Amino acid sequence: PKFDAQFLATLIHVIHFQHAVPALFDQYFAKMGLSRARFMVLIQLFVRDSEDGLGISDLIRLYNVSSATMTGVVDTLEKEGFVTRSHSKSDRRRINLRLTARGQEFMTYFIPIHYTNMKKMMEDFTMEDLQVFMRLNTSLVATIEDFLVSDRLRIPRMMNEK
Repeated sequence: PKFDAQFLATLIHVIHFQHAVPALFDQYFAKMGLSRARFMVLIQLFVRDSEDGLGISDLIRLYNVSSATMTGVVDTLEKEGFVTRSHSKSDRRRINLRLTARGQEFMTYFIPIHYTNMKKMMEDFTMEDLQVFMRLNTSLVATIEDFLVSDRLRIPRMMNEK
């Protein structure tokens, strides 16, 4: 294919961004006394608070992680006293999670601080910048998803030979 230096430079920036942001957020949450994975579970339980809780299987699908990974995250949150597990009233095979009083208290305290930190991180960007970023990010994700299921994906022959 024809070499396009500008495209390659842009692609390298996208790949760097893809790796840098999660690593930086891992550092941020570590400084806040959490992990990114534990925060993601806590925020879902906090915003979707219901009498029956939220199923572990729902979280696995939502974050596209393995059962073992989610079990490890939930085990830690349970040990820290932030969540409880219980069997669903409608399906005894289903395990649901709920925030404990300690988990509720933590999130009620944590969310305003987290929001303030996020606002400070983004204060150099205009609302228009953020809207353009969201639009481009949404478009990029949709394009990648479409490409992965299309017949346009080419796989190097060496990778198929095993």
